Amino acid sequence: MTPADAAELLTLCAAFDRRTVGEADARAWAAALHAIPLDDDARAAVARHYAETDRWITPAHVIQQRAKTRRDRLDRANVVYDGRPDETGAESIASRRALERAVADGRIEPQTAAQAVGRAPRTAPPELTGGPAPEVEAALKGIGRRIPKEAAEQLHAYRPVRAQREALAASRLPDPLAVACTWCQAAPGKPCRTGKNKARTAPAPHPSRLDDARARHNVRQEQSA
Repeated sequence: MTPADAAELLTLCAAFDRRTVGEADARAWAAALHAIPLDDDARAAVARHYAETDRWITPAHVIQQRAKTRRDRLDRANVVYDGRPDETGAESIASRRALERAVADGRIEPQTAAQAVGRAPRTAPPELTGGPAPEVEAALKGIGRRIPKEAAEQLHAYRPVRAQREALAASRLPDPLAVACTWCQAAPGKPCRTGKNKARTAPAPHPSRLDDARARHNVRQEQSA
């Protein structure tokens, strides 16, 4: 970048930050940006800087923002260089650098990954056919149905009301759950409670509840007689 180029770039900067531009400023910026040409990327670097921050721009910011613009082009371009069979290693490196420079300059349009390797995009994979495995299908059919008999038998012991009533029916004793329990205040049809604050289900009805059920049973027998 020459002092004249730097003066033009500084004039663009002044449009953003209202700085004054003199000959000394132009010569200083030209020395700092001697390896950077005054191109569209350098001008865009100024605009990009002030789009991101209100800090006073310096030559280092121009170099950084310009490099970021060019790096973005390379990232989007999917550059692939296969080389030539007859070229040397040095020639291959030079050719690749020339290709990357052309992409960074914007002289080569970005391409898809499929275009970069010279092949058509992949087609969609074929749809899977066939049903699920037999064991999976059997499990799916069981969704929404009643609990299987085997599972119900395992859960039987955890259903105190039914278990207690069936046990008492087998022993031919009156059903104690037909009456309320005067000991734990369990309502008719509810199992007895035990423990602190009666938080647990008792394994069997309280004796007083059995006595009340027998008395009620005897009264009914006498009335029926």
